[in-house]
Amino acid sequence: MRVLKKFVYWFVLPMVVLLIILNLFGRQWVFSYLSPPETFLLTDAPTAPDYDNAYFWVAHPNKIDTSDLVPVGMNTSGDVENKEVDVFFVHSTGFVGPGGWNSTMQSENSEAQSIEYMLSSMASIFNGCCHIYAPHYREAQLQSFMPENFEPGTQALDLAYQDVEAAFDYYLQHFNKGRPFIVVGHSQGTTHALRLIEEKIDKTPLYRQLVVAYVVGYWLPKDKFSRGFEQVTPCIGAGQTGCIVSYDTYGQDGQLDATVLHWYKTGWESSQLKDGSIKPTLCVNPLSWTNTLDKVSEKAHLGAMPVEFKRTPLNMLLANNPGFIFQVLPALTSELTWAQCKEDGRLEIMQQTDNVFSNHLDQPNKSYHILDFSLFYGNIRQNAMQRVSHFMATHDAS
Repeated sequence: MRVLKKFVYWFVLPMVVLLIILNLFGRQWVFSYLSPPETFLLTDAPTAPDYDNAYFWVAHPNKIDTSDLVPVGMNTSGDVENKEVDVFFVHSTGFVGPGGWNSTMQSENSEAQSIEYMLSSMASIFNGCCHIYAPHYREAQLQSFMPENFEPGTQALDLAYQDVEAAFDYYLQHFNKGRPFIVVGHSQGTTHALRLIEEKIDKTPLYRQLVVAYVVGYWLPKDKFSRGFEQVTPCIGAGQTGCIVSYDTYGQDGQLDATVLHWYKTGWESSQLKDGSIKPTLCVNPLSWTNTLDKVSEKAHLGAMPVEFKRTPLNMLLANNPGFIFQVLPALTSELTWAQCKEDGRLEIMQQTDNVFSNHLDQPNKSYHILDFSLFYGNIRQNAMQRVSHFMATHDAS
């Protein structure tokens, strides 16, 4: 009876209250409740992370964390035995509010559960080749990306980038010791990773240490390679190094978002041009590692990670972390989908129905945003090891 009372108090009652609120006030109330203040004030920003403190590394070689896990049944015989390469991993947006413009990075917040998901379905891909370093940072709130929030939103993104840059500088000074590295980002993490590559790596001695960048899930405009990067190029081959892999995953006949923010040295810009058209977007197919428009068969698909997202809408509204920690990762699902880069830059895949992948962000535009990495887990894992091997062979030869 006591257990039943606890269940009613902690689960049933909040759900009833939530349903009543939604019935009375609807989505507009929820949106308003989760929204940050109208203006961004630096004085209200959370305290900056101290990267000398292990807490502010959500993944680190000296910590036992979810990025260390390997999917059940995976053959790890091809893993690199003496890992001589690092991964600098910048996680995507978990902070959806309520609160200010930037995350406080507290472990009891709901975004901490999102980071746990990102470590399992994204960062763990790279433990076959590399040591993984993933910083906590004051990530910008989700609504920072909305066009109507351009000024405060970009200020919040600038603050988040300051932390990413500080973490990278700390990594270089204390951990890197001249080792080659891979840069990985997803969504907001890709925004910061691209800026990091342009400001800190491209056209600097660090470029010689860059194996590859997997910067996925953020509509990378092709004009970044004429207006930003000078050395870094798009990847067009499976073994190429010093290049960028980028794609954004949609179901059949999906539609790219038209108003995505991008950082340039001249300032922030929208992906939508004044005439209403969208800037051409880079797509590198993770089944072929080329940027052609060829449709690649599901026979080339080495496995998707069917990992479960544990944060609920109630967790987000209450801004609390349910505290789920992954102990194991499920086996990969191979030959799940074909993939094809489309002319507008989308990576189109087979529409997923009646499986674990079909209920993740099933949006009207058919975006599989949250699954950009996990859908191609096996292919990216193998490719990272391939590029590392090629880089190390070339490095040894030179």
